[in-house]
Amino acid sequence: MSEDSKKTARKAAQSIISTLGKQHRESAAAAACKNLKAEVYWKEAGTLLAYLAFGVELDADPVIQAALDEGKSVYVPRVRRKMMSFHQVESLDERFEKGVFGIREPMKGSREWNALTSSRPILILVPGLAFDKKGVRLGRGGGYYDRFLSAFRKEKQAAGLGASLCIGYAYSEQINGNVPAEEYDALVDGLVTDGFSGLF
Repeated sequence: MSEDSKKTARKAAQSIISTLGKQHRESAAAAACKNLKAEVYWKEAGTLLAYLAFGVELDADPVIQAALDEGKSVYVPRVRRKMMSFHQVESLDERFEKGVFGIREPMKGSREWNALTSSRPILILVPGLAFDKKGVRLGRGGGYYDRFLSAFRKEKQAAGLGASLCIGYAYSEQINGNVPAEEYDALVDGLVTDGFSGLF
């Protein structure tokens, strides 16, 4: 699949997302959070790797707050150069700094997540521009999540780490029948939207 196909798909996906009004986005975030919390893997997870939404991405703040309320450990990304690491969030009211693209990030010096010391089941929420029901994800083109997930899965396998799931978190409108993919693209294990949830 060519990069041109991905560029075309990104433009189409961004066009769809940009039409979603504020009220729709807020209700979708609440509904997706409710759908996620109904899943067994949510109840079992002790550690949540989430994200702080950029622009009109599906807002993960309600999920982060729910996880904190339930005593889960929560981490969100910091990006430096081409690498992404996850750092602890203890409150959504804490101070954040602006990172790549102006996305909120935990402050420098915040506690970094380490897969090798995380003994509790791990749930990873991944944003994107589009997903399909085969687990293919279309990102913004930076490759941050593809590199992170590839490294994490290799580390997990080598170290015999415990249970983990990577879930695409998106609006129902972002689910496409056939998302273009390349060999290095990391697949997700399931999807949660405002309209449905499921594992592959």
